[in-house]
Amino acid sequence: MPLSANNNLDGLYACRRVVVDEAIRLEEELAGKDTVPNATRGYILQVTIRALREESARLNSSISDILDRDLAR
Repeated sequence: MPLSANNNLDGLYACRRVVVDEAIRLEEELAGKDTVPNATRGYILQVTIRALREESARLNSSISDILDRDLAR
């Protein structure tokens, strides 16, 4: 695997880990309904979680594309 792709992959893996960890943290916050002060906060949490999950999927796709491209070489 080319070194430049490895550096890019390392960055993508790190970003994905941060995004997934934050989504998990917010899901746990949402599950603990006592910590959600009102419906608006719950809605904001749901939207944020969805956006984080979509970003995680985008990062997964980028990682997969790089790995596929490197395997094709």
